[in-house]
Amino acid sequence: MAAIDIEKEFKHYLEIFTHDEELGKILAKVSFQELFNDKFLTENSKYTSMDDLIWRSGFGIMNLLEVEQVNQDKWNEYIARNTECKTWHEFGKLAMIDWMKHKLEEAKQAQN
Repeated sequence: MAAIDIEKEFKHYLEIFTHDEELGKILAKVSFQELFNDKFLTENSKYTSMDDLIWRSGFGIMNLLEVEQVNQDKWNEYIARNTECKTWHEFGKLAMIDWMKHKLEEAKQAQN
């Protein structure tokens, strides 16, 4: 998916979640583990888990919270080589889109 499409879709879903009180509560509690789950990583990167993506990066980081401590230009180059996105920020938005789509589907099924 192109960066402009990711941005457009991200804004669309974010608006849905921010205008619905219950969905907003769910969004506020989402974790990195939920966003960057193994299924998402398998479908959108060369790796099968976020731990694998992080450990194989060669940056010496041990978890997602340490990503902000590395050179962001080099991290983005790594992300571009190993995922469907050009930057870490874009990859995060793609993960959010995937997560929001699944949550909306779950909400629709719960209503039926």
